[in-house]
Amino acid sequence: MSLSIPSAVINWDILNEIISMDEDEPSFSKELIIQYIDQVDTTFAEMEHHLHTTKDLSQLDSLGHFLKGSSAALGLQRIAWVCERIQNLGRKAENTFPDQTDILNTLPKGVSLTEEELKKCNGDDNDEVTSQDVEDGENTIYIALISKALRQARLEFRLARNALSEYYKTEL
Repeated sequence: MSLSIPSAVINWDILNEIISMDEDEPSFSKELIIQYIDQVDTTFAEMEHHLHTTKDLSQLDSLGHFLKGSSAALGLQRIAWVCERIQNLGRKAENTFPDQTDILNTLPKGVSLTEEELKKCNGDDNDEVTSQDVEDGENTIYIALISKALRQARLEFRLARNALSEYYKTEL
């Protein structure tokens, strides 16, 4: 699988279209971003639930699709890219997910997270696929890959949130 992940965290051409609406209604874009942040938190929690309890690939596909659309609409293209991977893994349309280091190497110079932020995004989950997982069935492999992708989505979300906080000059 080639890394076709966009290098820029935010596509400012897209986001600036939304920001331009602030002329008609001050802080429209900021309120939209705050709603999106709440939506991401809720969706990530739902994904975690399905990863650890139901292991429902179709629900994970649906949640990935949902978050991909709202992320892309705001120009948050790296999150959208990862969510598309989650969607495709849920559909079994892909069967790999790149290593975090390879994905992080696509970031522009000067864009990074602190060690603390990386640790928080990665959590304690272990997504390595074991021989037991293979014996347990094909879905377990997809669940492990989606878990890995979700950790990357959290990381991409943190990068976008940092950039948006900087733009709005307040912690979002």
